[in-house]
Amino acid sequence: MTNIVYATTNPGKFTEVQKLFAGHNINIKSAADYKVDIDVPETGTTLEENAILKAEAYLAAIKDDVIIVSDDTGLEIDALGGEPGIKVRRWKGYKMTDDEIISYALERLKDVPESKRTAHFRTVIAVAKKGIPTKLFSGILPGRIVTEPHLYREEGLPFQPLFFATEYGIMIYQIHQMSNLEKFAKHIETHRERAVTSALSYLATLMS
Repeated sequence: MTNIVYATTNPGKFTEVQKLFAGHNINIKSAADYKVDIDVPETGTTLEENAILKAEAYLAAIKDDVIIVSDDTGLEIDALGGEPGIKVRRWKGYKMTDDEIISYALERLKDVPESKRTAHFRTVIAVAKKGIPTKLFSGILPGRIVTEPHLYREEGLPFQPLFFATEYGIMIYQIHQMSNLEKFAKHIETHRERAVTSALSYLATLMS
């Protein structure tokens, strides 16, 4: 069976995605398993372009016959015309801290009523294999930006204390704290999980 390699050098992100795939009885490998450590410049203008860039860079770097899965995620706020989109970290044109992003989001939305603060997280997954065109899958989680940030903080995830998942009636950080069993029991899926779910049948075809 062909191994699936997740295109990231971030151990925290790999652990999160590994658990997600394990919930579907799929074991994935890390880039570290293949001694690959590359930083792919995300020069694309869309989530799709960036996901493809990462997947194809890792595919070229690993000589074995593997399936590469990569993703890119953005947050799109309707009242801001889809900002910050893919530029969450560089929303103001430079690398911002989590606290700066939180403050800037609230500042931009200070005159926007609660009913108009709708937003959604969107994840695009790229699946790449040598000799086959790279294929894309996506998942969306709708919600809104709250007026007062929660005290919860997780480094690198500035919208955890800001994003209320309207579909489930809870904050997104609460979803991230749930186990796979808990989420399954409550029929809860994040944007990334929805993207992975949409890719499962195609991955099964490539692995067989």
